[in-house]
Amino acid sequence: MLTPQAVGTLLKEMVRRAIEAIQAQQFTFEAEAKSTSYSDRDIVTSADVAAQEIYLHLIETCLPGVGIIAEEEELRVPPSGTDLYVTVDPLDGTRAFTRRQSHGVGTMVAMLRGNEVISAYVGDIMTREIYGYRPGSTRVHRVSQYNIGTVLEERSDRPLQSRYLLLRDEPQNFSAFAHELFFDPDSRIMRSFEITSGSVGIQFSRLWKDEIGAILMAPARVTPWDFNPVVGISRMLGYEFVELDEGRLRVCDVGAIYDFTTFPHEMLVVHRSRLPELERITARS
Repeated sequence: MLTPQAVGTLLKEMVRRAIEAIQAQQFTFEAEAKSTSYSDRDIVTSADVAAQEIYLHLIETCLPGVGIIAEEEELRVPPSGTDLYVTVDPLDGTRAFTRRQSHGVGTMVAMLRGNEVISAYVGDIMTREIYGYRPGSTRVHRVSQYNIGTVLEERSDRPLQSRYLLLRDEPQNFSAFAHELFFDPDSRIMRSFEITSGSVGIQFSRLWKDEIGAILMAPARVTPWDFNPVVGISRMLGYEFVELDEGRLRVCDVGAIYDFTTFPHEMLVVHRSRLPELERITARS
């Protein structure tokens, strides 16, 4: 097996090559509808397929025996002689890609051992930036298209009341408790909110870069390929997943998943340094 440093370099190279393959088809891709076990409104493009082929070739060539869980055709290959899995989301934000958006399109890979995401990388197709960490590391790097890397860390000490919240859903899809905390102008605990779409990985990168203060997710069914990279990097950077359940906030011990998983409650993703502030605010409400 490769050293942790070599594994990290390999996973990052997979993402870099996938970015190039997807960008090459930005204006020439072909698309068709697909029916999956989790959506009957999904689409797949020739760029999705090309990127996944890159991932699979490098995994099978350089990481023989490692299990694979990949989005296209819901590919699942069991491991042989190891307990490691790699999850692959070749093109995260396919609909944004087909609209030829200049943002919100990514590609993601993660390595799992048991309940832990031991390495993960998220690539921004449009900026060519890559975010991630290798096995055994305690730091997450942001790497530019020129291969210049900086260490990501929680930098802001601004209170939540001065920060913006990011949503993937319209406010009407959230509970009364969420409305009281985040949407009611008279009681909300953050400055305001914005709604976005496209790649979940690129949305989370805005949190990692400290552009926003938190992300609020509605109850949802998630997949291994889009959940593991964001939970791995978020946890490495000190972000917590806080469940909103019947007027209570509860920190969840989320970890690696290997199959479709449903989170029945709303989930706030916020840095652990902000938890005391959350507790003070909600105690007064």
